[in-house]
Amino acid sequence: MHTTLNKRKRGVSLLYSSVIMVSLFGISSLAVDWGRVQVAKSQMRAAVDAASRNAALLLTSGAPAAVAGAVDAADDNIVDGSPLLLNQSQDIEVGSWNSTTRQFTKLSGPNLANANAVRVIGRRIAARGNAVPTIFAQIFGQRSCDVTAESISMRIAPIVTQYDIPATASPFLAGMPTGTMSSPNNPHNNPDYAPRQSPVQIGVNLTPGSALSFNTISGGANNDLRNSDRYNPDGNTNAIEMNRNSYGNVPVEHGKSSIYGPLNALVGVFLTDAVPTNGSAPENLDFSDATKRNFSSLSPKIAQVFFIGDGKQDNGTSQTFTVPQGATRFYLANWDGYEWNNNVGVRTTAVTRLGSVVTVK
Repeated sequence: MHTTLNKRKRGVSLLYSSVIMVSLFGISSLAVDWGRVQVAKSQMRAAVDAASRNAALLLTSGAPAAVAGAVDAADDNIVDGSPLLLNQSQDIEVGSWNSTTRQFTKLSGPNLANANAVRVIGRRIAARGNAVPTIFAQIFGQRSCDVTAESISMRIAPIVTQYDIPATASPFLAGMPTGTMSSPNNPHNNPDYAPRQSPVQIGVNLTPGSALSFNTISGGANNDLRNSDRYNPDGNTNAIEMNRNSYGNVPVEHGKSSIYGPLNALVGVFLTDAVPTNGSAPENLDFSDATKRNFSSLSPKIAQVFFIGDGKQDNGTSQTFTVPQGATRFYLANWDGYEWNNNVGVRTTAVTRLGSVVTVK
């Protein structure tokens, strides 16, 4: 009797063990297929982003060139072991992107001249016979898995605007409300106030990752009323200064950094929509010598004051300044150590938001 019962128990245990082993094998097998599909999705997303960006970049050459650019870029990207092939009539649309409504509209015929965006849809699907195949899931009748991804990229056209920047414009009053005081306790005990010494806000819609440049800067500035000289946009390179509200004390002014830079140089600062507050500020940038001012591009942080000067390298090539993430406002100002209210002069500069490509969806 006991022998028969033990045999039955061993049989039931063996059955349970077999069921558990099969279940574990099935779960592990499905995990392998799931992982493969997830990798393919990531590769697909990268491929369609590359295709839409390349197409948007070529919009200035016309819609056919943009479509061809999308096909070429997609073909350079591997999805699950093979290049992504796009169907020109089904997978690529040339149209317009409305940044306010975040809607894409396909254009055709003469309206293509107004196109500013390209939508690309990558498809590895069973209907085309190129879905991502499964291995273990075929046991359950799932022979493949569809993988798709959509990307829309927009070309931002260059915009040129012109502004007058008075020498009295202090970067530390950027974004500050009326009555805000800056440069307190300076050697002359003569602080600056908003809006009299506020910098000039540039009315260009900012797109993080895009770039600005500065051209045809005329006029001059001086931080001494008694001096008739006017320094060019690079400032007085023989007088390197930091902001200080008293000798030997380098303060954080309204959450903005200082710089090591020439007096009377043209400078800028990016801000978010928030009113800057006292507290921690980005690190100070160093533009104290010609080598440090001879950069090709600069990527300042929010509230980090930076040197612009004449906006050119020593060889005459325009410098570019990348808009940081989160930036919604940009200001131009004059550089001084303290007490902007007694400065003299004005500069006129053309600000160019360079054409660029942004992936919007």
